Amino acid sequence: MRRHRFEPAALVMGLVLITLTVFFLLDAGGVWHLRPSTAGPLAAGGLVLAAAAGIVTQAARTVRARRTRRRP
Repeated sequence: MRRHRFEPAALVMGLVLITLTVFFLLDAGGVWHLRPSTAGPLAAGGLVLAAAAGIVTQAARTVRARRTRRRP
């Protein structure tokens, strides 16, 4: 099996989507009431966190690549 690069942004977004899914399932089961004012900001916050993780990951990979090219 080929190795693939670790993508933290995908991990963060997956965790946010799983959290939202659990909240919606709890709401559908009547265990917990999910207000629309809660679901929207949670989804938007998850997108922002995933974007930030992607930017930091890309910056780290760029710095690492530059360091590797400089060494003889």
